[in-house]
Amino acid sequence: MRSELIVQMLRFGAVGGVGFVVDGGLLWLLISLDFNPYLARALSFPVAVVVTWALNRNWTFRATRDASKEGQFRRYFGVQLIGSMANYLTYSAIIGLFGTASLTIFLGFSLGSFFGALMNFFGARHVAFRA
Repeated sequence: MRSELIVQMLRFGAVGGVGFVVDGGLLWLLISLDFNPYLARALSFPVAVVVTWALNRNWTFRATRDASKEGQFRRYFGVQLIGSMANYLTYSAIIGLFGTASLTIFLGFSLGSFFGALMNFFGARHVAFRA
């Protein structure tokens, strides 16, 4: 059981890295197109959720693949919404306090992603992809 948890954490982290790139890449693209940074973040995050759900379903938590895709996605999306609140509140607080310079936006994005990821792993493991 312990080694399974470690493998899942490592895989979840790798999938999170893909999500980070998808989310961050779209965020920077939208900002470069003069989108408001708050709106850009609100648009980039759901795209990353869909990508990470598919990867986590088929790799990280593949033992539960036989469960209803729709049910898993609804639960995963719910878990992600809770994690995204911590993520977005951290992001908004950082840029609200320190401005919208590129480095500040990146710091807010990075810290928000870290706090959200902690919540999301345990929610994914125990709620979305439960056996």
